[in-house]
Amino acid sequence: MEAESNTVNCSQCGKEHDIDQMEVSFGMPDDFFELSEEERKSRGKITSDFCQLDKRYFVRSIIPIPVLDRSINYCWGVWVELSKEDFTTTYDTWDDEDVSQIPRLKGNLANVLSEYKNLTSVKGELELRSDSRPLFFASEKSKLFSDQNNGITVDDTARYYHYIA
Repeated sequence: MEAESNTVNCSQCGKEHDIDQMEVSFGMPDDFFELSEEERKSRGKITSDFCQLDKRYFVRSIIPIPVLDRSINYCWGVWVELSKEDFTTTYDTWDDEDVSQIPRLKGNLANVLSEYKNLTSVKGELELRSDSRPLFFASEKSKLFSDQNNGITVDDTARYYHYIA
């Protein structure tokens, strides 16, 4: 049996791309990004995984979306806003080997995704993981919710990539 390839022939440009290299990732929450450098320094702090802005708390997360006819997910790298209590839980258990007993946490998407531009502050649940960044699952009926439950095509992944490339 032949191994599945993670490369796709792009319907947008005709070139071959690795799906992993086509994933979109945000470096910070949108509200933090919109601040001047001076405001960021005076009002918040950010690391590769955590961000605080005034009395708001964010964690870097992954939105997994199944790719139809593939055994892999397309992932958006995003930031999710949490309550202070849930942020503390996430921070305190970040390096724990087993977080399976922690129930999903409520959060709001803190980035506007190009494909889902009509969605702002999407409500969802954050599932803490021991082997990766937390996973975000939309809990409201929306295109994102539908895509997470029904999957997207390989052509969709190429369109997302070329929207930001």
